Amino acid sequence: MENSQDRYHIEMRSYKIMGRVWMGICAAGLIFALFSQLYLLSAGCVISAAFGAYMVLGSGSFDLDHEGIVHTSSFGTWKIRWDEISQVEVGAGEGTMVLHGNNKRFILSSPGGWDESIKDEAFAFVSKQLETREIPHRSSGMAVYKIMKNTRVAKGGSGR
Repeated sequence: MENSQDRYHIEMRSYKIMGRVWMGICAAGLIFALFSQLYLLSAGCVISAAFGAYMVLGSGSFDLDHEGIVHTSSFGTWKIRWDEISQVEVGAGEGTMVLHGNNKRFILSSPGGWDESIKDEAFAFVSKQLETREIPHRSSGMAVYKIMKNTRVAKGGSGR
């Protein structure tokens, strides 16, 4: 939530909350299914709960500055520099940004899930960085389904 000289730290709290709520719903379904001896349904509840756990563990945070963007979660750290980005896909409707570079892909979650206190300022910062570098963007219906590629920071290395 900090902003110091165009540095932004964005916690993905809303994604964590949604993941926890989903896991709670699945846990209630699991309990109901077990008491009703519906074992196939209970297995489905466990599998569905895994999606909530993935949301909680994978949401993490983003750090934005003049150098680039770093995403840190329980699964690792990913980084892309602004000067590596050559094209941007923007998810139609929800706004996920897929930042493409030379054989790289970095996923910047939709601003709808960012901290409300700095969302507008941080989005303006990202937009300015892309505009300053004249990076073309296009709308995409598939942006939300893409994953990071060749942007993982080696273990023990720092994102900055």
